[in-house]
Amino acid sequence: MNKDTTKSTLNELLKVLNEKTFLKIVNVSNLDYYVKKLSAYKFLQLFIIAQLNEKDSLKKLAKHLKETEELQTFVQMGTISSSQLSRRQSCLTPGIFEKVFRHLVVAAQVKLKRRQPFVRDIDQLLVIDSSTMSMSLSQYPWATFRKTKAGVRLHLRVVVTKDVTLPDQAVLLPAKHADRTQMDTLVAFDSDAIHLFDRGYTDYKQYDKLCEKEVRFITRLRKNAKIEVLNEQAPDVENNIFSDQEVFLGDEQNRTKMSNSLRLIRTVDREKNEIIILTSCFDLSAKEIGDLYRYRWKIETFFKWMKQHLRIKKFFGKSQNAVYTQIWIALITYCLQVLLKLELNHDGPLLEMKETLQNLLFKPFETFVKALFRPPTRQSKGRKKHDWDSEFQLIVKQFDEREVEHLDNLTYDPIF
Repeated sequence: MNKDTTKSTLNELLKVLNEKTFLKIVNVSNLDYYVKKLSAYKFLQLFIIAQLNEKDSLKKLAKHLKETEELQTFVQMGTISSSQLSRRQSCLTPGIFEKVFRHLVVAAQVKLKRRQPFVRDIDQLLVIDSSTMSMSLSQYPWATFRKTKAGVRLHLRVVVTKDVTLPDQAVLLPAKHADRTQMDTLVAFDSDAIHLFDRGYTDYKQYDKLCEKEVRFITRLRKNAKIEVLNEQAPDVENNIFSDQEVFLGDEQNRTKMSNSLRLIRTVDREKNEIIILTSCFDLSAKEIGDLYRYRWKIETFFKWMKQHLRIKKFFGKSQNAVYTQIWIALITYCLQVLLKLELNHDGPLLEMKETLQNLLFKPFETFVKALFRPPTRQSKGRKKHDWDSEFQLIVKQFDEREVEHLDNLTYDPIF
């Protein structure tokens, strides 16, 4: 094990999270008390590598360590069994890795410079949603969701710019907890931000609270909502705005009526299906609000990316500690990649960078950078359209000028 990994791509990826920084973040005394081999930091390193390489079991992670000399050098460990990894995963508190995640979020926010605005001066949006990881009830009884199913729900707020989607706030709970119960945690009480969320977060009392704190939000209206129209603007059919109203929501008899008015906009999606948008933004045009709401799909794309390219669907352990720890480290791995992307000012897809990382993890960092920014070797302009008219005119010109000998020669064919 004599290979130098101090200048490797992996070392650069984890530069913002070295052991000294990690211990300062978690701030837990006796974290590795009685631990001889697998410290909490080495455990984190191995699980980040497992996420990057999409290992789906602790056995595969242990085998990868055993067969990869550069990895052994990097973590300063020869081999370790899957049972040792499992025991360490079950005893480490998930809150440790939640702290690391929050630290990386702050670091990434600092690097997020002012970007190209979506509309006017709005250059970032806060999108709120959740995703459920379904599990077997018999193996995960602590995560009871329904009578025959278990699950964990990741409640998330992401910062969306035109270039990057970055997790900003996260809550991990058993899936039985409804989306709207986490609104207080996920909403940033910032009048400059615009929040996007779906109908699962419908709560009139919460809407009133947001209005009173001047929090701007855009969401969808439920079909059975009780509406009182106060006034109405002229529709803008050319921009697919068929209604723009100021309304009160709720019912006085049921004591659900809101004390603050909201704006209701009827528009359509790309498939021409009606969308009823509800918002507290009265300073933007109806078209601008409709355009902004369409960015809500960014968080769906984020969840899809996480489930396809990181390991948060199949778990290494059965305990709550094991499951939560794995999800937090998946989020940490994503943030590390975003930080590297921002550091390098790379404008390509994140997946492209991840694949290059996988291939060059233990290669020198400069090799990784060159590969990431290497221009395509073949710059095809597509199938060229042949100019038959010019070709015909050339033949006519040659014939008129009596240059015809080459036309009788089979080695010359102007068409092919």
